[in-house]
Amino acid sequence: MKTKSIYPASNSLRLKKIMAKYSPQEILYVPIEVAKYNHKACCINFFGDILTSAFEFPNNSHGVDFFILKVTRLVRASKIKKILIGLESTGHYHQNLTIRLRALGHDVAVINPFDSWKERLNKNAKTDKIDLGSIAKALISGKFSSSYVPRGVYYNLRRATRTRRKFISRRTSSQNVITGLLDQLFPGLWDKDNSIFSDRWGKGSLLVIERYPTPQSVLRLGENRLTRSLRKNNTKLTEKTARKIISAARCSLASNNPCEQTMDILALNSHIKVYRLYREIIASLENEMAHLLVQTPGVYLLSIPGISVVYAAEITAEIGDISRFAYAKQIISSAGTCSKKNQTGEYDPQGLPMSKKGNKFLRTSLNQAALSLNAWCPDFNAYYTRKLMEKADKKGIARTATGNKLARLAFALMKHKVLYRPRTLNSLTSGLKDYYIGLYGKTLKKLSRFSSEKILPKNNYLEQIKQKLEKQYAVDLSKLSESI
Repeated sequence: MKTKSIYPASNSLRLKKIMAKYSPQEILYVPIEVAKYNHKACCINFFGDILTSAFEFPNNSHGVDFFILKVTRLVRASKIKKILIGLESTGHYHQNLTIRLRALGHDVAVINPFDSWKERLNKNAKTDKIDLGSIAKALISGKFSSSYVPRGVYYNLRRATRTRRKFISRRTSSQNVITGLLDQLFPGLWDKDNSIFSDRWGKGSLLVIERYPTPQSVLRLGENRLTRSLRKNNTKLTEKTARKIISAARCSLASNNPCEQTMDILALNSHIKVYRLYREIIASLENEMAHLLVQTPGVYLLSIPGISVVYAAEITAEIGDISRFAYAKQIISSAGTCSKKNQTGEYDPQGLPMSKKGNKFLRTSLNQAALSLNAWCPDFNAYYTRKLMEKADKKGIARTATGNKLARLAFALMKHKVLYRPRTLNSLTSGLKDYYIGLYGKTLKKLSRFSSEKILPKNNYLEQIKQKLEKQYAVDLSKLSESI
């Protein structure tokens, strides 16, 4: 029978292993208060006795050497056989220190600051010494949740996806500024009811507003010269489009004072340059994301209709190494998309709001992917519709439930390394060959729009899928890969 514990699962197992091997007197606890330039640490035994008063060490290699020397001297002068180091997850400041200490073979626990805060006697007081004491209490008791520090390909993938998300936000901000400036300089050119350009942010549209940002400049140029200019710059815009632009210029309600337009035009051109730069950076990051994704089990998520390379990369980056999860509910809890719990006695309310205590990036990715699945995946569309009918006045609940269903599916696909199989195929045994080969082709097609000059490792997960299908169905998929 499996024994339950009041501590988090990973901490319970860790405590059992340590306490089975060492006595309390043989364990040294070293809490570290992390800062940007100088860290603070002290040494405490199992019973809470301070063996070494708080000392500072700089955030560099010499500082780490001094820290190790200080702890080692204490260990040599006592019967200590096991050192446990604990520090709070403080933005990015703790990451390099954690990696260095673990590389030196030390057992380092990254503690959620909220858990160490709960160990304070006075919640309103805060000093470095109080923080060291609360970190030590959490470390000794094991009553803390560990923060995950990704390594290797997962670290790179997380950095790429989060950087892309930031630049998407900045690109949107630039688009809003450009739209606002154009509404002042050339009102009516981007009319929503009578659209001149099929893509406002396409090459032709940006060329026009960059070179001819006012109705006066368009009218001075004339229809013929505008047409020649569009052709000369290899745009797909025709004489018909040039005629529409001239017509919009004649009807435009724009200012006739060129003096007032000078700085607006400069601002417009500046934001267009920034927008183009953001677009290039985002494209480059997406290529890197695709390259990194195929080196992780997250590539299996591409077999789900409606899951793009971007969604698969974001979800994989935030989940990290799937082996650290024992079951799917842990991913949902990590995302903070599970409902709150407030039970006491016979009182057990249901349908409480989301806890939102978890990884906000994973939570956002699951919610956004849920909308795409509702549009493209029949199984998820049926599930979303059913949840929406149950709570017609709260669409967010249906979206969150669909995101949680995706988290459970992602766990199964990544953990067992299998491709997505819809419910309609569960009762069929024939036709699976064509289905899986077609699914492999669709996966390749999703990846084909991204190019990377980097050479993939030989045993990447995309290659594993190919080899497994070739072995199972006795087919050669090399030609399919080359054609796409």
